[in-house]
Amino acid sequence: MKNRLIVFTLLVTTVSLLVFFGFEILITEDLYYKQAEQKIIDVTAICAGNYTDAESAVKKHTEDIRITVIDSRGDVIADSEQVDTSELENHLSREEIMAAVNDEPKPVKRKSDTLGRTMVYYALKVETGEDYVILRAALPVETVREYVIGSIPMMLYVLCGALLCSLFASVAVGNSVMRPLKTVSADLRAIRDGTYRRVIPSSKDEDINKMLIDINEISEKLQETIKSANDDRERLGYILNNVSDGIVVLDREGRIGMINRNAAEIFRIDNASGSEYTVLTGDPDFNKAVRKGLTENADSVIEYGDDRERTYLASIRVLERGYVIIVLSDITAVKNNEKNRSEFFADASHELKTPLTAIKGFNDMILLRSEDETIRNFSLKVDKQVTRIIGLINDMLDLSRLENQRELLPVAVNLREVADNVAVTLTPLCDTKHVNISVSGEETVYAEVEHMTELIKNLAENGVRYNNPGGVVRVTLSRTEEGVLLEVRDNGIGIEEKHQARLFERFYRVNKSRSRETGGTGLGLSIVKHICELYGAELTLSSKPGVGTKIRVLFRDGTKNEPHR
Repeated sequence: MKNRLIVFTLLVTTVSLLVFFGFEILITEDLYYKQAEQKIIDVTAICAGNYTDAESAVKKHTEDIRITVIDSRGDVIADSEQVDTSELENHLSREEIMAAVNDEPKPVKRKSDTLGRTMVYYALKVETGEDYVILRAALPVETVREYVIGSIPMMLYVLCGALLCSLFASVAVGNSVMRPLKTVSADLRAIRDGTYRRVIPSSKDEDINKMLIDINEISEKLQETIKSANDDRERLGYILNNVSDGIVVLDREGRIGMINRNAAEIFRIDNASGSEYTVLTGDPDFNKAVRKGLTENADSVIEYGDDRERTYLASIRVLERGYVIIVLSDITAVKNNEKNRSEFFADASHELKTPLTAIKGFNDMILLRSEDETIRNFSLKVDKQVTRIIGLINDMLDLSRLENQRELLPVAVNLREVADNVAVTLTPLCDTKHVNISVSGEETVYAEVEHMTELIKNLAENGVRYNNPGGVVRVTLSRTEEGVLLEVRDNGIGIEEKHQARLFERFYRVNKSRSRETGGTGLGLSIVKHICELYGAELTLSSKPGVGTKIRVLFRDGTKNEPHR
C-alpha cells in the first residue's frame, strides 16, 4: 500500500507539472507572439512616419527586423536583406499587402519563400504624392521558439526537484499513515491467534484515530464471535465424538469435510479429512448410494456390514448447498435379535407342528372308530381347532422364510396360471361361503412361483372369507406404463378407514370374533406385504364398508432381478 501511495503521488505530481509546463509554454508562446506583433507594428509605424524614399527606409532596419518597400503595383522596389528585387515575385496578392491597400492593416504569420523561415508580417500604405508605396516589416518567429526551447532545461530541473520533494513527502506521509495501519494489522493477527489487545489511537490525524476506534470496536466483536464459534465448534466436536453413531460429512465434490471418532473406528481410518469418500470402504452398495446422493441429490438408507460381523444402518442424506451427511447406526444387536427370534420362531413352529399333526391323526382315528355322537361332536371341534393351529403355524413358517430370504431365483411366472390354480384350490372354501372367483387377463412377471402362489392365494382367500353369500372375488391381470398390475377386488363387508393403515400388521384383525369364525390366522396380509417388499412391488389398498375391498399390487419394470431389502 505504501509503495502504491508513493508511485501514485509521483505520477500525479509528474502529470500535473507536465500539464502546467505545457500550459505555461502555450501561454508564453502566445505572449511572445503578441509582443512580436506589437513590436513589428510599432517599427512599421515609425518607418512609415519617417519615410522619405525606399533606399533610406530599408537602411533603418534592425538586425532582427526585415524592411521591404513595395510599389502600388505589388513589385518590390527595396529590401533590407539586399536580395535581387527583380527576381522577387509580385507581392500584391500577399495577405498583409492587401490589408494595407484596403487600409485595414493586420499582422500575418507565414513562412517566407525567400528566406525559408516563418515570419510575422505587417504592412502600412504610405502616400507619396500622386501614388503610394507599401512599407512592410517582418520579424522571424524563431526568436520566440528559441526562447521557449531555452526554457525547457529549467523546466526539467524544476520537474526533477518537484518529484524529489514529492518522493520525500510521499514517503513521510506513507510512513505516518501506514504506522497505525501496521499496528491494526498486528492486532488483527493477534485476534486470529487469540492474543488480542486493544489499539491505542495515537495518530495526529483525527480521521485515522476515528478509524482506529472503529477498528477496535469491530475487532472486539470479531474476537467475541471467534471465541463463540470456537466454543460452539468444541461443543459440537465433543457431542459428535461422543454420540453412539458414526457421522461423516462430505462436500459437493465428495471430499470428507468432517468425520467423528466412531465413524473413523467403523471404517478403520485416520486423518481422512480432505480425502475422497472412496477411502472409507470398498463396499460397492455403500459407494453407489453415496455417489447417488452427490450426483442425483437422492437420499438413501442401506445396511452396511464390516469385516468384524457388525451391521450398521447407513442413512445418507443430502443437505443444502450439496453437502451429504452419512449417519451409521449400529444395528448388530437388533439384527442378531431378529435372527434369534426368527430361528426360535421357526424351530418352535416345527416342534409344534409335529405333535399337532400327531394329535390330528389320532383325533381322525377316534372320529372314524367312534359311533358315540357326543364323542364325534367333540372330535370334530378338536379337528377344527387343530387344523386352525396347523394353518397358523404354516403361515408363521412361511413368514419366517420370507424374512430370512436373502437371494431370489426368479423365473418367468404366468400369473394367469397361478391365479387359476389358486381358484381351484379355494373351491371348497368358495362352496362353503357361496362365493365365486373369476380370473381375467394374462401377464408374466419374474419371480419365484411359490411366492406368487402365496401372494394371490392370501389375497383371494381373504376376499372369499370376508365376503357375503353370493359375493364375487375378481382377480384381474393387466399391464400399465409402469409395469404389471395385479388387482384383487371383492364386494364383501369392506373395512373401515381407521383399520386400513394397520391391516398389514401381524395378527391384526378388524373383528377378532369374525376372524375366528372364518378361520383366518391374521398373518395372510403380512405375508403379502413381505412378498411385495421382496420384489419391490407397490402395494395399495382401498375399501369401503358395505361396498367391498380392492387391493392392487404393481410389479414395476426393472425390479425383477434382485430382492429388495
